[in-house]
Amino acid sequence: MLRYCTYSTGSSQEGEDVAAETFIRFLVKGEHVAPESLEAWLIRVARNLCATHHRVAKRRRLLESHLADGLPTEIEAWVRPDSWEYVRRLKETERLAIYLRIAEDRSFADIARLLGKSEGAVKMTFYRAIDRLRREMKRDGASPDAAFVGGADCV
Repeated sequence: MLRYCTYSTGSSQEGEDVAAETFIRFLVKGEHVAPESLEAWLIRVARNLCATHHRVAKRRRLLESHLADGLPTEIEAWVRPDSWEYVRRLKETERLAIYLRIAEDRSFADIARLLGKSEGAVKMTFYRAIDRLRREMKRDGASPDAAFVGGADCV
């Protein structure tokens, strides 16, 4: 199993992670697998996890190439200067979710595909980041409605 996963992912570390996840899934759901089909079940799970690994890696590469040099400049142009300090304090994934949602007007489903996360996880990241921005700006007496150029309605 480890050799297959290592070969399929192209990395010993990633192969170990996928093989471990395969056996974790067996521990969680394995009681429903008939003993005579156990080997086939493990191989199918490992194959699916390897395929998922490749899809996520491909999306991450596409996203990184899309945003490689432009993100900080574009974000700085899109965030009002007096609000930049608040946005800078957010985690990178929170800044990215806010940027893609407000500045590029992407759907949560599209952002989820780009980041290789579930749509629910992206929504949670986005709304928690907006809430944190709002709280910190209000605490300091700044207006959260004026934080973003053209995107005040979501804050």
